[in-house]
Amino acid sequence: MTEKQPKSLTLNLNLIPGGVFPGAWRTGTDGQHFSTLDHYIEAAKIAERGLFDAVFLADTPVWRYRGEYRPFRGLDPTLAHAAIAQHTSHIGLVATASTSYNSAYNLARRIASLDHISNGRAAWNIVATNGDDVAQNFGLEYGLDHAERYRRAHEFVEAVLRLWDSWADDAWVANTETGVYVDNARIRDVDYAGEYVTVKGPLNLPRSPQGHPVLIQAGSSADGIGLASRFADAVYTVQNTIETALAFRKKIRDLATGWGRDPDTVKVLPGLITIVGDTEEAARRRERELQELHTEHYAINALALQIGVPVEALELNKELPWDLVPPDGALGASGGHFAALIASAKRDSLTVRQIIARQGGGLTHISAIGSAEQVADQIETWYRAGASDGFNVMSAALPEVAENFVDHVVPLLQSKGIFRTEYPGTTLRDTLGLPRPADGWEGFINTARGPAGEAAFS
Repeated sequence: MTEKQPKSLTLNLNLIPGGVFPGAWRTGTDGQHFSTLDHYIEAAKIAERGLFDAVFLADTPVWRYRGEYRPFRGLDPTLAHAAIAQHTSHIGLVATASTSYNSAYNLARRIASLDHISNGRAAWNIVATNGDDVAQNFGLEYGLDHAERYRRAHEFVEAVLRLWDSWADDAWVANTETGVYVDNARIRDVDYAGEYVTVKGPLNLPRSPQGHPVLIQAGSSADGIGLASRFADAVYTVQNTIETALAFRKKIRDLATGWGRDPDTVKVLPGLITIVGDTEEAARRRERELQELHTEHYAINALALQIGVPVEALELNKELPWDLVPPDGALGASGGHFAALIASAKRDSLTVRQIIARQGGGLTHISAIGSAEQVADQIETWYRAGASDGFNVMSAALPEVAENFVDHVVPLLQSKGIFRTEYPGTTLRDTLGLPRPADGWEGFINTARGPAGEAAFS
């Protein structure tokens, strides 16, 4: 029997095409490779070799950054992860999907299907998508306002969870002797009716291997934090000091407790930008090389979009036009990045050129740039301080930096006793140390799928 391992920090690899530094793709010989499935598979296999918990694909259903100067994220995350699942065996697969522009039934089915396809490794990154440009792709003129988006998100997740529980664990019988394939009495309608979401159910496939696929959310605004604390098993966040990270983690855990949850089942994962070199000097040299590949034309347009001001209002050698910068929270889903960027720019009186130089290199997220020992020590400091349960690792260049991290940083984390030396099980919940949710059927009498009666979700 394998000896039980001590609690492990959580490491997630963000599959940003080419890497978090916008010009990193220019170091490759085939630039188109960085928006292909092969690129994601390669990075996922490296992460699994390093015993990472999961790989993460972000998504926004709009052509927002125009893709002029960096690789685009065009593949549907659930489809991409279904393919990645065929080339991996343990690593979790985090797919982003919007509560604003999906139906609860269709999304519940897609994520549950991914969980079945991957034998229990699926996770859903819940986003409440903002922006009129997205709405117009779905036949609407305007998107929901911030508060409405989050009210819809709460209903949407409630409905998805009920759909995932519409089959009892033992409903799929497949008894070759009796000829009974499915026990209809162990399947129930959902009949969920909210202000924004209505669905009858039940789902048309059995309960997934994890019971519920893992739920992840990036909560930064008050509404986002509320959604994350209620539902999320892991929370992605933008924090760049131990002090702010401690406060954020405490807030999430306190709110989770208020929802009747065990706060130890909620993982808080700040973004961590990494470059690993033989020495700190070598890592900093690589940072400068990657920064030089980041064109100012792309950067200034991306910055304007990120902070919500016209690009013509930005002057490279001046600070941000503070009279035009919108209030914190106005950018909705981008609010966490916005708040961190604005705080850094104000604190250091940064010019637009200086902001651009630091974009991708730690202006909003924590950066760990140095030797393997320095990076491992920095991770250990945050983890042991209780500022995080792990990190959403954002390699400056993929797959190069991820491979360096796996080969040189992971062994040091293992020697420190804070990271696993093998996967503890087969599902993502096993890896994260999370319990499998019960199906909610104990004490429930179902008449809807039997000979007679109407369904009622208990």
